[in-house]
Amino acid sequence: MALATVCAGLMASSGAAGAARGADEIELRLHSAALGRDLPYIVVRPAPERGRGPFPVLYLLHGYDGDYTNWTRKTRLVDLVRSLDLVVVTPDGANSWYVNAANGERWEEYIATDLVAEIEAHQPVIARRRGRAIAGLSMGGYGAVRIALAHPDRYAIAASVSGAFDITGEDSVFSRKNSPDVLAVFGAPGSQVRRANDIFTVVSAANAAGAPYLWLACGSSDPWLPVNRRLDAAMTSRGLAHEFHERPGGHAWDYWDRELPEILAMLQARGFVR
Repeated sequence: MALATVCAGLMASSGAAGAARGADEIELRLHSAALGRDLPYIVVRPAPERGRGPFPVLYLLHGYDGDYTNWTRKTRLVDLVRSLDLVVVTPDGANSWYVNAANGERWEEYIATDLVAEIEAHQPVIARRRGRAIAGLSMGGYGAVRIALAHPDRYAIAASVSGAFDITGEDSVFSRKNSPDVLAVFGAPGSQVRRANDIFTVVSAANAAGAPYLWLACGSSDPWLPVNRRLDAAMTSRGLAHEFHERPGGHAWDYWDRELPEILAMLQARGFVR
């Protein structure tokens, strides 16, 4: 199938304006009922010769001060997906931490409900838990794991690279430099929003039998390595099926680009994708 035909079909089915970004990716927009506005996202699809699907889908979340284009511009994502039976969606999350925030912004609802409904209505994906995975880096790593544990009936697998899992703490690595932003999202220390979104509280309440499979990785020189180790221990104590990897690297794109194939290999090993 010609590129023009692929892109035209995607734009026609989406109900929104779209723009081709490359051989296997397209930029689209959706109107979020949760947030009351239009938001952009990118869909990366397998090469046409992989068939028509339906394919499993990976929702891939960006980090703080990033945007929905980061994964396609700064990693080998498009090239890697081309040879897999997998659709990847990279949404925009602003600096939201992907939570239903103290300021009234309902980003968790957007990601877990609005975006999933949009993709399953207009893309050739498996519209069941077994066909949904979610992953991210830093802020997005925290968001992916927390959302998946909050909605275990929706996601089969969640993965985090360099997850900023201490964000709700009073002395988190991030909030030392960005406290006004953190307060806007999570409220004051001790607030209900902070308690509800504390990843260790979420893990302690998780049902091991029904939880998604969890995959964590963090670089050996990353400032968030200690909290990732703590989370690994908490997941082990709770009996959650998961794995944790420490490899050389920092909180930077060269490390995240190296870890992306590891995430995809894990999805293949778990039988999620071919």
